[in-house]
Amino acid sequence: MSSRWLNAPYARAWIAGIVLTIALVALSAYVMGESPPRKIVLATGQPGGVYDQFGREYQLRLGRHGLKVQLVHSAGSIDNFRRIIEGTADVAFAQSGTYEPALDPDRKVTGLAAIYYEPLWIFARRGVDLEDRKTEFRARSVAVGPRNSGTEAVAKAIIAEQGYDIGTSAIVNMPFADSRAALMEGRLDVAFFVTSYRDPGIMALLRRRDLALTTFRREAAYTRKIRGLIPLRVPEGLLDLRDNIPAENITLLSPSAMLVARHDINPRVVELVLKIAQSVHGPGDLLDPPLKFPSLEGLDVPMNEAAETYLTSGESFLSRYLPYRALRWILLLKLLLLPLVAVWLPLIRLAPMVAGWRKGRWVKRYYARLRDVEEKLATAQDPVELRSAVSELEALRAEVQTASRKLPLQQQQDVYHWRLHAHLLLGEATERLARMEAEGAR
Repeated sequence: MSSRWLNAPYARAWIAGIVLTIALVALSAYVMGESPPRKIVLATGQPGGVYDQFGREYQLRLGRHGLKVQLVHSAGSIDNFRRIIEGTADVAFAQSGTYEPALDPDRKVTGLAAIYYEPLWIFARRGVDLEDRKTEFRARSVAVGPRNSGTEAVAKAIIAEQGYDIGTSAIVNMPFADSRAALMEGRLDVAFFVTSYRDPGIMALLRRRDLALTTFRREAAYTRKIRGLIPLRVPEGLLDLRDNIPAENITLLSPSAMLVARHDINPRVVELVLKIAQSVHGPGDLLDPPLKFPSLEGLDVPMNEAAETYLTSGESFLSRYLPYRALRWILLLKLLLLPLVAVWLPLIRLAPMVAGWRKGRWVKRYYARLRDVEEKLATAQDPVELRSAVSELEALRAEVQTASRKLPLQQQQDVYHWRLHAHLLLGEATERLARMEAEGAR
């Protein structure tokens, strides 16, 4: 950038406008937050599980709205909480009753909504009663789900309430598919599963005559002692009327499946995810009443503010009338329009005033110097003083001529006026000098 450009009229105004624009855009971005992202990471669960199935459904539906979703498998709820805290996932499925505030001191996890009941299914070999304290289990015969899963957390809590030692060699961590296979082959006495009734593995176990599904007779005691559980009654024949599954009325303990997210997730993403959750879970099913989910009820993690607003008051004006793809551009336009209105429109209106001020300032400065030279010419008493004043006038004329090259055309008129006045003074001074020299020669 040349020094000539920097010294040109309006240059400083342009620089000030650019600096103010950058500052205002940065301030606007800070106040309004980041624009909605193009992509999020969704932590699901074990491959083939219900969380995984719902994850693919969310991925498909969110993609139609312009939000790409990267799915990542995990061990389950506790693992998903860890991913949210570490920032490797934006949204995740989780099970109520498994959030540990002590592991999240900075409160990075927020809850979006409970989305469906996720019953605890406890299958045991015929003749094995988990509630019978006299029961002795074989080594590696009680499967409590994968390590760091919600199933493990609730299973060990129930086992501990029964009075069993959760450190015994009988308790093992196994993926759901392995637990189901081992239970069918007789290598397990008891297996815990926290999943939807729509899980094909659950229906397969319910049809086995050598296995019994545990029904809880003291459900009130369990739900008051163990956080995140509610009693869920399943009438006889509800799951399969033709084969009469279950064969009798049963009572299960049920956590709620939840959507959780990072505390700093974009509010527009929250609204879109919950809108999809309503379309997926709102109709209900055999265990979930219609229109109950997504819900604040059953959510036992700190509530996300945008989610609470959406579930209590509905979606925002922008989300209601604009597709997600357009929201990103609208917020970007807001960042650009605000500096335009706040900086450039006033700057354009002030430009003529600034130009007039600069014009008057230039004229006043050089006319003041011309007046000083004129005074010296008028008061000169001899040819030497007069020649000195004439030399100063000529130097001033040369300076104005050089400076005028940097001025815009609209200011050249003032330059020519000044030069005419300077030429007039120079002519008068030259005539007077000639007279002085002629008189001195006599």
